[in-house]
Amino acid sequence: MQKAENFVLEAKKRELLKKEASKRYRKEGLIPAVMYGHKENANILIDNRVFSKMYSKLTRATIIDLKIDGTEHKVLIKDYEKNHLKDQFIHIDFFEIDTTKPMHVTIPVEVIGSPVGLRNGGLLEKHLPAVEVSCLAKDIVTHFEANVDALDLGQSFHVRDLKLDPKVFKLVTSEDDVIARVSEPVKAEAEEAPAAPAAEAAPAAEAAPADDAK
Repeated sequence: MQKAENFVLEAKKRELLKKEASKRYRKEGLIPAVMYGHKENANILIDNRVFSKMYSKLTRATIIDLKIDGTEHKVLIKDYEKNHLKDQFIHIDFFEIDTTKPMHVTIPVEVIGSPVGLRNGGLLEKHLPAVEVSCLAKDIVTHFEANVDALDLGQSFHVRDLKLDPKVFKLVTSEDDVIARVSEPVKAEAEEAPAAPAAEAAPAAEAAPADDAK
């Protein structure tokens, strides 16, 4: 597990809130956004170019140091809207987190290793891409690892098999959920039974003897 990278994003307060103003902001390369804070919400503007470069490295569990006119807030991305044709973000919602209290976050799971079952003709199936846990902000990691080296045919790697420190992470996702499984090879369809031999032709009926001439 690797600690999540630290990201800093500058923002400034947005004074004009009408739809026409938002369109004008976007033309200027700015993204209208809202930060839902502990005490109050803030309407802000983000530089689209800066955020777009950062976005590919972000997940739902990435904490961002959002600086609004110099004041820093720890936030997560709650939701966003994007115009994919123009590669432009339309709107972003952030919510401020309390770093002193546990929070629910969804952390990706990376499946690593080469299962024993693959050498026996099995197929590795990946089922659960991420798990939800409760932890402090400082303990958030980029991903959890699921080592499937030992899996043989028909065996599964469950959420409970993740090596997590119970003092740090409390599972929210069911521990019985399957992260990965090695399925058994599909058996070839049974060979068709050989066709039954054709019934022997009935012997030709013998010609009835002609009546003796009288």
